[in-house]
Amino acid sequence: MDVIHNLQFGFSHALTLHNLMYCAIGCVVGTLVGLLPGLGPLATISILLPLTYSIPTGGALIMLAGIYYGAQYGDSVSAITMKIPHASSIVACIDGYAMTLKGKTGLALFTAGISSFIGGTVAILVLAWFAPMLGEVAFLFGPADYCALMMVGFVCVSFVTTGSLLNGLAMCLIGVLLGQIGTDVNSGAQRFTMDLPFLADGIGVVSIALGCFGIAEITKNLDEKTERTPFNGKIKLMPTWPEFKRIIPSALRGSAIGSFLGILPGGGPVIAQFAAYAIDKKVSKYRDEIGTGAIEGVAGQAAADEAAARTSFIPLMSIGIPENAVMALMMAAFIIKGIQPGPNMIAGHPDLFWGLVASMWVGNVFLVVLNVPLVRYWLSVFKIPYVVLFPCILFFCCIGTY
Repeated sequence: MDVIHNLQFGFSHALTLHNLMYCAIGCVVGTLVGLLPGLGPLATISILLPLTYSIPTGGALIMLAGIYYGAQYGDSVSAITMKIPHASSIVACIDGYAMTLKGKTGLALFTAGISSFIGGTVAILVLAWFAPMLGEVAFLFGPADYCALMMVGFVCVSFVTTGSLLNGLAMCLIGVLLGQIGTDVNSGAQRFTMDLPFLADGIGVVSIALGCFGIAEITKNLDEKTERTPFNGKIKLMPTWPEFKRIIPSALRGSAIGSFLGILPGGGPVIAQFAAYAIDKKVSKYRDEIGTGAIEGVAGQAAADEAAARTSFIPLMSIGIPENAVMALMMAAFIIKGIQPGPNMIAGHPDLFWGLVASMWVGNVFLVVLNVPLVRYWLSVFKIPYVVLFPCILFFCCIGTY
C-alpha cells in the first residue's frame, strides 16, 4: 500500500502542466535523436545539460530522462526501415529489417512500439517496488561478477548468430580484440593505438555498428538490387490475433530480462537485447523462424531494450552509482541541482524520486501516442528513390560517427 500511495504522490507531481510539457519535450527530442544514425542520448544530454540551470529541478530531470528512454523508441525505426542501428538497436536489424524486405514494415514498427510500451511498464513497476532493495545488488558486484556478466554477453552473441557456431565465436573474438584498443582504465597505458591520438579513447560501438550495418547495406543495395516488397500505400499496422499471441510472451520475457540486466553495472540495453533475442531463439515455439523476419525477434529485444533503459536508473538513485555514460550525465544533472543521488534520496527528496518514476509511465504513454500514428510517415521513406536516399543516409552516418 505504501508503494501505491507513493505512486499517487508521484503522479501528483508528474501530471502538473509544466512537468507534462517537459516530459513531452524529452520524449519528442529523444525520438528524433534516435531516428538520426549515429546520434544518441549521450551527445544530446551533454549538449542540453547546461540548460538545466534555468529549468526547475523536477522538470529538468524529467526532460533528460525522457530523452534517454525516448531515444530507445526512435532507435528501432532507423534499424527496421533502413538497417541503420544505434548501439541499443543492433538486434532490431536482424528480424526487423527482414520484415521490411517482406513488406511488413508497418507491423514491425507497431510491434516494436507496443513491445517497448510493455517493457517500459514492467520496468517502471520494478523500479517503484524494488528500487531500494535491488540497488544493493548492483553494489555487491565485484570483478568476478563483471567477468561473468561479460561471458553471458559472449554466450548470447554466439546464440544470436545464425549458421555456424564458430562464426559467432569468431565475432566475439574480433570484438574483444577491437575492445583492447585504447587507454587502460587502471594503468593509463595505451594499447595498440600506434601513437594515433584518435585511438586513445578506443573504437566506439556506434562507429562499428554504422560501418557493419549502415555503410554495408548502402554498398550492397548499390551493387545489387535488393528484393523488397514495394510500398503500395496499404499499410498493415495491427497484428492479427495469432500474431498478437506471439508478441505478448516474447515481450514479457524481454521485459523481465531487461528489467534485471538494466540494474546490473555493465548490463543495460545493449546486453539486454542480445540476451532476450538469444532466449527467444531457444524457447519460442517459432524459434526456426527467428532470424528470417519473425515477429518474436522484434518484440523481445524491443521490450528488453526499453526495460533496461528504465531500470538503469535504480543503481543511480538507490546507491549513487551510474552504470553507464548516460547515467553519469544524469548524475551530473542531479548534482547541478544540489541533489546527491544515493540511499538518502528517496527519503530526502520523495517528490523528485516518485515524480520521476511516475513521469516515466506518462512518457511511456506519450511515446506510444507519438510513434504509432507516425508509422505511416516512416513508411513514406520507401517512396524516395534509393539513389536519392543513400547520399542522405551516408551523410547522417558520417555526421553521427564524427
